[in-house]
Amino acid sequence: MNEGIRVALVSLGCARNLVDSEVLLGHAAQDGLALVREPRDADVVVINTCGFIEAAKQESIETILEAVQLKTQGQLKGVIAVGCLAERYADELAAELTEVDAVLGISDYSGVPAIVRQIVNGSPRRFVATVDGGQPKSARSDVGRVSLTPSSYAYLRISEGCDHSCTFCAIPAMRGRNRSKPIDVLVEEATRLAKQGIKELVVVAEDSTAYGLDIERRHILHVLLEQLATVDGIEWIRLMYAYPHTVKSELCAVMRENPKVVPYLDIPIQHISGPMLKAMKRGTSSQQVRDILWRLRGEVPGIAVRTTLLVGFPGETDQDFAELRDFVGEYRFERLGAFAYSPEEGTPAFELEDVVPEAVAEERRHEIMSLQRSIVVEANRALVGQEIDVLIDGVDPSRPSPSDQPTWAGRTTRDAPEVDCAVLFEGADLAPGRIVRARIERAEDYDLYGRVT
Repeated sequence: MNEGIRVALVSLGCARNLVDSEVLLGHAAQDGLALVREPRDADVVVINTCGFIEAAKQESIETILEAVQLKTQGQLKGVIAVGCLAERYADELAAELTEVDAVLGISDYSGVPAIVRQIVNGSPRRFVATVDGGQPKSARSDVGRVSLTPSSYAYLRISEGCDHSCTFCAIPAMRGRNRSKPIDVLVEEATRLAKQGIKELVVVAEDSTAYGLDIERRHILHVLLEQLATVDGIEWIRLMYAYPHTVKSELCAVMRENPKVVPYLDIPIQHISGPMLKAMKRGTSSQQVRDILWRLRGEVPGIAVRTTLLVGFPGETDQDFAELRDFVGEYRFERLGAFAYSPEEGTPAFELEDVVPEAVAEERRHEIMSLQRSIVVEANRALVGQEIDVLIDGVDPSRPSPSDQPTWAGRTTRDAPEVDCAVLFEGADLAPGRIVRARIERAEDYDLYGRVT
């Protein structure tokens, strides 16, 4: 019997991992297991790990150890580690963390509920490897998942895996090659999400612009976006994780002409220096990256461009960094994140010499983020007095309101969930999923304060 068996899930890492977590919870709920929020309230804790960079790996291990401590104290019956770190280091985790009952790599996770039952029933067996015996050969449907996001938005995973061979990245080794979902499957997922009240689809993949190459041998992301825009109830569609040299004019046309596809593009360029792009095996030159970015400005008026930068890569000189910093100041990305290079076992860059000292890499990251902060602050201050559309995500519990009413948080079309800016409403009567017209009354660094008009 499943009744009374309680499962808590801790999801770490990126949005793609979050979708996996939602799918896993969906299987647990369909199997009759009780879902609880806090690990100490559960019988079994599942940790969906991240194995992307060293800091993420350490966070995953620390989270597993916290759950193991609860088990040792008698508050849990079992601990399961799944996801990227489990995929990448299954044998090592099983050998070193003997109190973990199961180490399961990336799969469809349909077998997890059965393993939970066996653990609770006292089975002495330890489970190591993927649930289904290996990575799936095709992309999986995410229908039936349990949402972990606010009711205003949901992530729509359009493909899995990546065909690129960037020298710093371990994702292809963990997630495999690019596998696109059929358009009809994605439209069905979007339709079900819309029926749940979701207003924004945040389109994610390891490489979203590669969508369709494996099934039709051509770029058909623009076709997919047009089909998703026909789903009743969906108001905003936001595109994340575009690969620079595969941003086609057809995609720009959809962002420019379809009112549901917001003029926003997340396009991680990693660097702008030619030698660095070559060393990273990004498959594009500095001039090509520049041309694509400036073409976005021309073909999609008012577009908000978000990027990710990697500083401190082996061999990065002061000149390379200066070129990157100067370009950030010139292009003025609307949104930007920067990371210091983390050497990853199994990647080509792990063996590179001419290592940039960690302190230097961190100093460069701080310099880029300080420059970007000044760019965002200036742009946000320019919005004071203007009226813009805002999608309400929910109450922000971390911000006290001057009145008895809560402070609500929302986002503009220029802001993706979790990584970008917020618009706050103090003392307003709002609801998640509502799109309001708001007048911006003041700006404080990355946050705007608005009033519904």
